[in-house]
Amino acid sequence: MPFKLNGVEYVYTVGSDVDRDGMYLEVAEKPGDKNALFEFFYSDLTQKMSLNAFKQDIPVELLEWAISIAKKRLPAATEIPDTPSSPSNE
Repeated sequence: MPFKLNGVEYVYTVGSDVDRDGMYLEVAEKPGDKNALFEFFYSDLTQKMSLNAFKQDIPVELLEWAISIAKKRLPAATEIPDTPSSPSNE
């Protein structure tokens, strides 16, 4: 889903990067734009997410939007949610 800010429509692309062993979320100014403004990269090796900016003066609101998506889409589900224990038959 695109994000509009100050009359500019931003879009994101999620993909897998075999060479870097992880996943990325790139943000560009318009659909089909090959020049990403920045990317969030989730490394399968370190299990950490990092930001790579390809342009200066990125609006904070745009970063916040992308962070919320990256947190949902990039890291692998490694944690098991707490589930109630079943009662023991003692």
